[in-house]
Amino acid sequence: MSVAVLTACVGSVYAELVPASTTPLLVGILLACSLPQLLGGIILFRRGEILVGSLSGLFGTVITLGAAITLWQQLGAAEPGAITPEVMGVFWLVLFVFAEVIAYGLGRATWFIMLGVAEVGVSFLFLAINALTASRGSGLVAGYLLIVFSVFSIYASSAMVLGEHFQRPMLPLGKPIFK
Repeated sequence: MSVAVLTACVGSVYAELVPASTTPLLVGILLACSLPQLLGGIILFRRGEILVGSLSGLFGTVITLGAAITLWQQLGAAEPGAITPEVMGVFWLVLFVFAEVIAYGLGRATWFIMLGVAEVGVSFLFLAINALTASRGSGLVAGYLLIVFSVFSIYASSAMVLGEHFQRPMLPLGKPIFK
């Protein structure tokens, strides 16, 4: 659920659906979203669920904090230029590759989650293009892709919570693609 909150917030900024003046509030929201994800990742690692634990840890730390830093930089941090567009471009490119690798691994669990993670990876690619070229269009595409991922995250987390509560699948997530 916290992934849904953070991707909706970041997506809304990049899609230009909220004014730039809301960015300080969004930075706080993103930082608050990192804690439940990080704790969930630690719990999953302790259970031996390395793939999903890695994904939770990735969203809980690197992506959430990276998004917060990016928004902060766009506002004009204490030292403007400390985080260059080139650094952010490389950051988003690495996250794109990582998300696609994780998506492939999630294909052993369910096609739905695999496609969702692959889709958010594509949004990272557009964020990299935006950072490296200052292309407004790629920022808008990334923003809307993040909002789509937010909807995906709400559905997937609801399916997991309801399935856990009722001890049976309540919302379908699909079959594995890979054995």
